Amino acid sequence: MKHTFFPFIFISVLVTLFTFTSCLNEGALYSEDDDTSIEESIVIESTNVMLQGFTWSSNSNSRTGYTKDWFTVVKENADQIKGTFEYVWFPPVSNSLSDNGYLPRELNNLTSMYGNSSTLRASINAISPAKAIGDIVINHRVGSTSWGDFVNPSFGTVKGSNYKAICSGDEGFTSDSNMSKVPSSMRGNADTGDSYASGRDLDHTNTTVQNEIVSWMNDVLKDAGFKGWRYDYVRGYAGKYTGYYNAMTDAEFSVGEMWPDSFSTSSTNWTDKMTSWVSSTTYSVNEVQGKKSRVFDFVLKGMLNSVFGTSTYSQNNNYNLLASPNTIFAASAEDAVTFVDNHDTGSTQALWPLDSADLGLAYALILTHPGYPCVAWQHYFASSESDDTSTKNKSQYLGGKIVPGTERTYKNHIRYLISLRSSLGINETSTRVVLSANAGQYTAKITGEKGSLILSLGQKFQAPEGYTLSYSGTGFEIFTEN
Repeated sequence: MKHTFFPFIFISVLVTLFTFTSCLNEGALYSEDDDTSIEESIVIESTNVMLQGFTWSSNSNSRTGYTKDWFTVVKENADQIKGTFEYVWFPPVSNSLSDNGYLPRELNNLTSMYGNSSTLRASINAISPAKAIGDIVINHRVGSTSWGDFVNPSFGTVKGSNYKAICSGDEGFTSDSNMSKVPSSMRGNADTGDSYASGRDLDHTNTTVQNEIVSWMNDVLKDAGFKGWRYDYVRGYAGKYTGYYNAMTDAEFSVGEMWPDSFSTSSTNWTDKMTSWVSSTTYSVNEVQGKKSRVFDFVLKGMLNSVFGTSTYSQNNNYNLLASPNTIFAASAEDAVTFVDNHDTGSTQALWPLDSADLGLAYALILTHPGYPCVAWQHYFASSESDDTSTKNKSQYLGGKIVPGTERTYKNHIRYLISLRSSLGINETSTRVVLSANAGQYTAKITGEKGSLILSLGQKFQAPEGYTLSYSGTGFEIFTEN
């Protein structure tokens, strides 16, 4: 009997060794055999990667093929989320004048065009252990029946007589019949940031406004399951208030949308404004020490657009820009949330989209580099997974398309890069050493807690001894330490 089974056992061992060795050639993290499905065997121990859990077209009114609310869509895709991402950024969940949620009306009312309180809670529970990040729109607000009559909560306003929750320079005091009659003593203080004409600018120096916002975030949003915050339009009010709200809600994660105007690859204008804002979030309010926030790296976004091009201007192929010290992640990776596109820059709104032909390279950069990378929903999922049959909306979903020069879809490209990031222990404190930066090539070595890799974009790179090519496609190569 022993002699009869020995050949079978010997062959089985050889097959096992061959299979293991073959997997090592691709990082031992991924199989190319069936790219249409995600391997359940991939284990991602920990990442600091966030998924933007919606697009500009996710609300029900913008989806022609709508059959279920968006929170249910997120819940049904939970298995593709919770094992890969640490955070999921949800859209604004409060009742809003606008379908997309960015003109909030009743903060405490969690019925929106994305779903209701029940489906929201179900989706947050389904994606666990991934943590839900709430989109906080507190720069401005709209009234219920007129420009500034706030309800649920009221922020202390009384229609026709008291608008102290609204900044004194707001357009409502010259354009709305109710607000224009109110004396200056019943108006709020001057705005601490930029004005926003579409909604009433909130006076964050007003303690009633502060208290109502904190109550909403703690008693309504955290109760629904949110663990951290994405702050909308933070240029509209002083950064110290973001720090205050972080501290008062004990936020596990916080990032602000500081998107200045007039980008230039050679100017430090954007960098200075963003780093200054991050610093300002540590200032105290009401003797409460502010809790520091991170910021989206719009400088890196601008560099990516310049190198790879957009839908409106062609690429310059100057890879040297990717080594610029002006990016937030280059200056302070711990403060940077890096991204390729979001609901504003890309998706169906497409205000500043990256050329889709180079998405694979852009994700190779942000997912192998220090910082907190954020993946766009439409780049990870296919349209069928988002319950969206509208021709216009459907074209934004690239998750099922093949990355040029590879056999992987964008979803599996992103998953592979995240798994590689996890296996090498790359995070926001990892070190980056630029090995080559010129017009035709950008190459950097990133060292994580468990190992290192070399990413090269553009021209071919001759890796140093001790590194092996693990993954490549059109315009990119990734070498891992032997």
